[in-house]
Amino acid sequence: MKLSQMKGDTKVAVHAQLLQVGLEVFPVYGDEHNGFSVDPGDLYPQIPNWCRYPSLDELFFALVNLNMATEGKA
Repeated sequence: MKLSQMKGDTKVAVHAQLLQVGLEVFPVYGDEHNGFSVDPGDLYPQIPNWCRYPSLDELFFALVNLNMATEGKA
């Protein structure tokens, strides 16, 4: 699925998919080339690459860690 995002007059197409972690389902944006994020705004060209996860596995494990931590401690 392609999703168009608007920021000012810049148009960016991002790939979106759903990722289930436990009972929660998160929208995940990006691809292998640009990186992955749960925020489509992180994929704009002016946002540094270090704001994205380089692989879907790394993003998955970050979401697992957030879900395993005691609320307010992650």
